[in-house]
Amino acid sequence: MSNFNRFCTKAQRALRRAGNKAEEMLDGASKAVKIKALEIRMDEQYENLGRLVYRDLHTEEDLEEEKLKVIAALDALFDELSVLKAEDAAEASAAEDAK
Repeated sequence: MSNFNRFCTKAQRALRRAGNKAEEMLDGASKAVKIKALEIRMDEQYENLGRLVYRDLHTEEDLEEEKLKVIAALDALFDELSVLKAEDAAEASAAEDAK
């Protein structure tokens, strides 16, 4: 019976380790998806800004306020992206240290 108990204990430990690794991988993938989504939103804001600049150059419209709003949105996205990347780098560093 003791061999069976040792086997069960080792199997439980292995399952716990596998679960922890799977959780780490999902967290990393989730963060990568969030980063990619932010980059896509930034690309969209750059496109909006480009359209505004083009319209500003080729029309008599005063679009400074709209351009400033888009720039503010881009700055907020940059800040959010830098925070996510810093968290990702810190987690990667902690994972390397844990090995």
